[in-house]
Amino acid sequence: MLVMVGCAGMGRSCASCNAESFGADWVVIQMDMNGKPYRCWELHGASIDNEPHSDGIYWKDPQGGNLMHLSGHYNRVQVENGDWKRGFSELGLSPDSCTQIQALRYSPITGAYSLPQAPSTR
Repeated sequence: MLVMVGCAGMGRSCASCNAESFGADWVVIQMDMNGKPYRCWELHGASIDNEPHSDGIYWKDPQGGNLMHLSGHYNRVQVENGDWKRGFSELGLSPDSCTQIQALRYSPITGAYSLPQAPSTR
């Protein structure tokens, strides 16, 4: 029994080490104080690591090259074998809902996230 627990722990540690060192596919969400997602990232081949002495994580955005830092109220799922649908569902989302969340922008006037309004043509 002890050996099985040790092997399971080793497998988790190896998967984590490989993902940090070589990159993996991830779904990352950041939530508001009520647990509602308001930021969502679908990351392909990204290496995510924990920030030392912090509750934060960081990664270099594979598409844009920006170094992203995230702290507090987040969840992440490492997507295995290209099963993005399952990765999203672990966080209560779908690929479409993540795309919709990505389109939201914060308005300091309303204090809320909403879809940007198209410019008026008048």
